[in-house]
Amino acid sequence: MVEVKSICIAQKSFIGVRLHLPAYPSYLIVSTKTILAQNLFDINYFQKTNQVAVIITEYRHGFEAMLNAKVIAANDAAMAHGVTLTMNGKEALLLCEGAL
Repeated sequence: MVEVKSICIAQKSFIGVRLHLPAYPSYLIVSTKTILAQNLFDINYFQKTNQVAVIITEYRHGFEAMLNAKVIAANDAAMAHGVTLTMNGKEALLLCEGAL
């Protein structure tokens, strides 16, 4: 089952996607510019695109927890926006969206 919801952060709109997987539910927060994903996804897959910033956080249960989780990887496009491994998901997401 897939759950899709609207998420508003700092007056920016995002799409939250929850994949109901048996052992590990997976969460993504996406826009046309950025993908915020959990470490269930491999950053190497996302190195293929430089048009979308991709940020990987530690695994946490829920959208809010993922926004507060530590960034553990980012593709080249996200790094070009200034994303670092010292940020949390929300900071990195907003940086890539040009909101910081």
